[in-house]
Amino acid sequence: MELEKGGAKKMKTSITNLLLLPKNYSINKHMTQVEKLLKDHPVFSRLYQLEEAIHPVLRNMEEQGLIVAKDWFTTGLQEKKDQLTRVGREINEYIGSSNDGVVEEKTLRRFWEEKNLPIATTFDSLKKYKHLNSTFQLMMEYKTCQTYLKMWDERLREEGTEIEGGVLIKGSWQSFSSYTGRITARNLPLTSMPAVMSNYVISPSGYQTYSIDFSNVELRLLGYYAKCDLLLKQFNQGVDVHAETAELIHQSLGGQSLNEEQARKLAKQFAYSLLYGAGTQTITKRMQKGFPNVTNADVVLLTDAFYEKYPELLCFLNERGDDEKLLTAFGGVKPVADFSRPQKKNFTLQSSASVAIKVLLKVLVKHGIKIVHVIHDEVWIEIEKTQDLDCHLKDVISEFRTKIGKIFPGFPIEGLFSKEKIGGKDND
Repeated sequence: MELEKGGAKKMKTSITNLLLLPKNYSINKHMTQVEKLLKDHPVFSRLYQLEEAIHPVLRNMEEQGLIVAKDWFTTGLQEKKDQLTRVGREINEYIGSSNDGVVEEKTLRRFWEEKNLPIATTFDSLKKYKHLNSTFQLMMEYKTCQTYLKMWDERLREEGTEIEGGVLIKGSWQSFSSYTGRITARNLPLTSMPAVMSNYVISPSGYQTYSIDFSNVELRLLGYYAKCDLLLKQFNQGVDVHAETAELIHQSLGGQSLNEEQARKLAKQFAYSLLYGAGTQTITKRMQKGFPNVTNADVVLLTDAFYEKYPELLCFLNERGDDEKLLTAFGGVKPVADFSRPQKKNFTLQSSASVAIKVLLKVLVKHGIKIVHVIHDEVWIEIEKTQDLDCHLKDVISEFRTKIGKIFPGFPIEGLFSKEKIGGKDND
């Protein structure tokens, strides 16, 4: 939206979402009130100041973009292409088609009709009928592969610009793409980039790209807001919280044969499902994707054990779900838009995580570090090959600790940051 103040100034921020207004609210009809809120409101003014600070960062990310190596479109996508062919062959064999890897919709439809099965034309209908016949489940996998290849092969080629050694892709970046203040790219879903694709990102000549990632930031925020002494102590002492929850899984799900790595993965999935307000059935279904023997009764036992260990978390989440106000990093505010109870529960954590990542962006820019990409709680930066990343990060983390401590006093920052080199190639 444009805020007029001594000239048009186009912000890459949804002011409707920042002010927690309904999606159909007309900002332009109430510009005077909107500008007053952004200037004087104790919560909205501080959120907007942060948006003004990161606006140049989003602009620069748009202008520079990312270079994806040409190998991505061959080697990088080969596994997914092979999977599509394999599943297509399996479906064709099942329905009696002679096609090699490409499923004919007409033949499949005829098969369903002959078997007196419902016709499924959408992914949702395939999911609905997957228990009736194997072809429905197989077609879900087939369409998932097709969608993946359409986005990360066809769309990238269409939207990108072919240059020497790769394809330059640029996102149209926006902050507050949701009420929680997340930063996303609109024309290409670059914040949903497949993890494996990062291996094919090319750094400009003379530079190297690194990911700076927040570790368990929302769980840390939950401990902070809930004043959970045990959870805060564990983070500050470097304890692996998910490993601790994995112990609860071994105790509560004694009949499950899980190794340590599997139990930790399940523990992390469980903890974040609770954090996002999921109910017992939803958590069970999510956990069953990796571990089919998990039952609703198992999840109930695990939930009880988890909240018995961290009782303050349950109290805080229930308070947030019942409160008519939403709690932001800068105080409480009553939204005009409607929020469900689960949405109110996780709003504080997600919106505060957004504030934390934007504070990090400000600090990185202040220290002259170039930001090229953002994925939720992860920031990609470029530094010269001759520069010492650890030396830069030491100063950044020190200042971030000070700034974040003023917003979230007592926030457990120990072990918050992790770093990883992005891509294995450069343009030298």
